[in-house]
Amino acid sequence: MGSFLLPFNEQGRLKVDLPCADARVAVELDGGRHVGDPEAYRRDRRKDHLLQEQGYFVLWFLAEDVGKCLEQVLDAILRTVTGRRVSSSI
Repeated sequence: MGSFLLPFNEQGRLKVDLPCADARVAVELDGGRHVGDPEAYRRDRRKDHLLQEQGYFVLWFLAEDVGKCLEQVLDAILRTVTGRRVSSSI
């Protein structure tokens, strides 16, 4: 799966698996190695924090769940994006 680069403050860009910039939502997919690798976990938490500082709501899913529970993953993404768009227009 490819990644996208989100503008990130004045300093550069941050790689995100699936951004929805207008709703300020970032979707990240992790493989199983991220669960058992402390350094990957720390990297993900730093990335999460940086995105939140920029006003993004971050959704994390295991890549395995996309294959097994696609409906639930898509539903969670759709509900989050819709909710963020509605609240930003109020």
